[in-house]
Amino acid sequence: MSRTYCVTGISGYIGKLLVQRLTRDLKNKVIGIDLKMPNGLENVQFYQDDIRNPDIVDIFKNENVDVVVHLAFYTHPEGDAKLAKSVNIDGTKNILEAAGSAPVKRFVLSSSSAAYGSHPDNPIPMVESQLLRPNSYFYYSAHKATQEKLAQTFKNEHPDIQLIILRPCALIGPHINNLTGDSLRQKVLIYIKNKKPPMQLIYEDDAVKAFYLASTHETEGVFNIASGGTITFDELAQMMRKKTILLPFGLLSVLANIGKRLRLSPISAKTLKFISNPVVIDSTRFNKCFNFEPRFDTKGAVIQFSKTI
Repeated sequence: MSRTYCVTGISGYIGKLLVQRLTRDLKNKVIGIDLKMPNGLENVQFYQDDIRNPDIVDIFKNENVDVVVHLAFYTHPEGDAKLAKSVNIDGTKNILEAAGSAPVKRFVLSSSSAAYGSHPDNPIPMVESQLLRPNSYFYYSAHKATQEKLAQTFKNEHPDIQLIILRPCALIGPHINNLTGDSLRQKVLIYIKNKKPPMQLIYEDDAVKAFYLASTHETEGVFNIASGGTITFDELAQMMRKKTILLPFGLLSVLANIGKRLRLSPISAKTLKFISNPVVIDSTRFNKCFNFEPRFDTKGAVIQFSKTI
């Protein structure tokens, strides 16, 4: 069956990889929206536009969009807070309103396991029914949870439009271009002394396959997406053959805050606080509903990534 897909944030990390997967089926028509044109993508109708532009509804209507995959997000966890709120919250409101007015048939929202929040008492693992407790000090977490609330309100107002919300764990792979990727590519890894929360990573190819399945099938709901197993910082450093520097949380926080003020570090103590607690999710529900099995578990994902750097 032919469908028209619209992917927001098409120039981003997952956007480009997902579009490559969608365009393999020549029956699909794929549209992309972003502020800049992506490189190396074929068979895509690209619209250079801002997701906050109210006229985006005209794109949905004129192109007869069936499925919207909303990936666009200001991802830097400690960048411009005002801009982040405008893009992440106001932009999502606008895309949802356009989807409802068009109307489209299916809406896929990219949330995150970060929406659960980082807390010492987080259950290990967390299932989809776990209460969201986003951290207000870390707007990546807070904005993802707010996006979900907006999407659920949208679903109540448009019950005939299918809604699926995806909460992936952290991604890793050769194309990763965020703070996690930058950190793991350094010769020396810096972390908090005496902190060993389990970490969860999914390889980018597995994550893209999950997003593809969620975009092309009919099932609705909220789903965690993760690979099997976890890893500690010590294990990760050993597997990647990296040297490490471990500092007490207080000292590392002071250094990070100073570095942030001097523009020598992209993060402050806020990010350190967030990554110091376990955020581990269970993806059994998604795996069963979509007959999905990640190719790599967390440690396997690290091994594969290590081969690319």
